[in-house]
Amino acid sequence: MTRTSSTPAVDVDALAGALRALGMLYGATQPLAKTVEGATTEAEAIRLYIEHERPHLLASYDLDTLVKMVQGAREAKADAKASVEQYSPGQHRSPKG
Repeated sequence: MTRTSSTPAVDVDALAGALRALGMLYGATQPLAKTVEGATTEAEAIRLYIEHERPHLLASYDLDTLVKMVQGAREAKADAKASVEQYSPGQHRSPKG
């Protein structure tokens, strides 16, 4: 089966859900689609994302292990509730006393 030029190589929404479920999407410096732009496979997209947005994880985890974790979360269709990630630092100010 050949891929048409209009069909993206990576389902960015599904990948975002998996990254969100693992707590790896919060605080990204740029949109996921921009980070994984040019990836021809999902595994390559995950590698690009981790290397760009979460390089500190590579001190503790093997890159291939992280890719498998994200792919597992994607296959399980795991996703975190949006409210878990949406946090505004000024939202819970302590009362002035």
